[in-house]
Amino acid sequence: MLNAVMFTSCKKHFNSSITAEGKDGIQPFSFNWETVDWMPTPAVVGQSLINPPWIGQGSITSIYGIDVVNDHKASDGWVLVYNTFNPNSPGPLQNPYFILYNKYRGLMRIYFYVTSPISNNSDYLVDGLTASTTGTTSLLNFLGNDIVDVSQNQLSYSQIEPGPPDGSAPLATNKWYMLQYELAYDPNIANTNYNNIQLSWYTNYNSISKISLGGPLIGSVNGTVGSSTSNINSSLLNGVRVVTTAGLSLAGSSAVNNASGNFSGVNPIVGPDGRITAYTPTTMNNKLGLSNETFTALQKGLNSAFSAATGNIPGAVAGLLSAIIGGSSSAQTVSLTLNAKLQLDGTSASRGSFPASPTSVYVPGTIIDPIAAQGYIPLYANSLGIFNLSSKPIVNVNTTSIKVNQNGGTYYQYNNLYTVNTSSINYLWNSTVINSTSTGASIKNLKTEVVLIDPDLSANPVIGGNIGIIGTHTVITGSSVGTTYTVPRVQPRNNYVAVRITFDVVPNNGTTPKSTIIKTFLANLVNN
Repeated sequence: MLNAVMFTSCKKHFNSSITAEGKDGIQPFSFNWETVDWMPTPAVVGQSLINPPWIGQGSITSIYGIDVVNDHKASDGWVLVYNTFNPNSPGPLQNPYFILYNKYRGLMRIYFYVTSPISNNSDYLVDGLTASTTGTTSLLNFLGNDIVDVSQNQLSYSQIEPGPPDGSAPLATNKWYMLQYELAYDPNIANTNYNNIQLSWYTNYNSISKISLGGPLIGSVNGTVGSSTSNINSSLLNGVRVVTTAGLSLAGSSAVNNASGNFSGVNPIVGPDGRITAYTPTTMNNKLGLSNETFTALQKGLNSAFSAATGNIPGAVAGLLSAIIGGSSSAQTVSLTLNAKLQLDGTSASRGSFPASPTSVYVPGTIIDPIAAQGYIPLYANSLGIFNLSSKPIVNVNTTSIKVNQNGGTYYQYNNLYTVNTSSINYLWNSTVINSTSTGASIKNLKTEVVLIDPDLSANPVIGGNIGIIGTHTVITGSSVGTTYTVPRVQPRNNYVAVRITFDVVPNNGTTPKSTIIKTFLANLVNN
């Protein structure tokens, strides 16, 4: 049972409350999350003192690296959006939460504290985010995708969270949890009535025996794995399930390096009905479930991106298609997404919903009537996200061919040059962030590159560009990309192309560190 606590200490506790006098909409209690020793809770029977998420009992340090734990400073761009902690509450708080958002990185973090008793054993926390709207929105398009198709809006996303390194059950009472989501800028939000769109998230628990992300099956989830096309929680009902559009998300500069080593796994033996009948042991160089080749490429790509971000070298991001690097004064941090082929071997014995789930809130930046609105209204009133594209970019391909004599016969040599049509890229910048004010930021070192995805290599083409492995894809990248095929007849078609956009977000205040954003968009291919 929770203990009753009276607040008689002289320690820092909270700032003065912000109220909504004469209004139906509730302005959340505002507090300084950086300096409090205890969260703002009421002095009532049944309410215990609660440490902030980054220190003390139940902190998130058991799951995330210290760089992520300490990355919450207002000076680095974090703002308080919602909060259900309140010292003036008439009774004990039930599973309270607060939401921080980084306006220079487009990252939203939900920190919630469990007060409800957890009676079921669980292996992993499964959470999801949904945009409930009368129309559509691109707000969630960046989630789980390292190649974004701007012509297809996604309205829901689910993911599996990593558990503590010691293998203990992740769901427990009197414990903090953090959910992170990368949001895209949707300019239509500013013209949308608050009643026409809400953000809701849920938290469930489930059991997972083994997981693979394109490599051998392993016994634990060590990164956040998400999908916009499949509810991961329900996919475990039937045992083995493959989610081809899954994305692996990693938070923290140590997330990749700490996954390196020699680890044991198994390769599945699949029966005629598609189910696993047995396993054969194997070893791997990472504990993420990636293939050895994919993980090695990821390591190299992340290291080059860190060097580029530190040395102000735009575009040197081989090995990554989607990432946010830097932006923290405490340590260089990263949030990245990698495409993967997800295979889960699980059970549904302890599958269920988390207490008080789902939870919904109004979307910041919408037109909110503080008198008519019910419940909490956001403390941060600006639109979320840094940027987006209004339409698919275009990659031009110029193809020439000549006849050549080879191997005693006549062949055709096809020379292809792929270039970005820069005039086709219609940027949508969030003007509440990208502006000339002291609290705004500027875009610097903007660069675009061609990404030729899964080219046909069977005819041994001559490659012009950087070829490598990114997740499940073989890619050729560069400011321009070339392929030369010498074949008896028609050359193989390579129509799967994208544009990788890299830029720095540099705050105008001169003190907040810059962030480097890498985002790749599916493109239309046009012959010219």
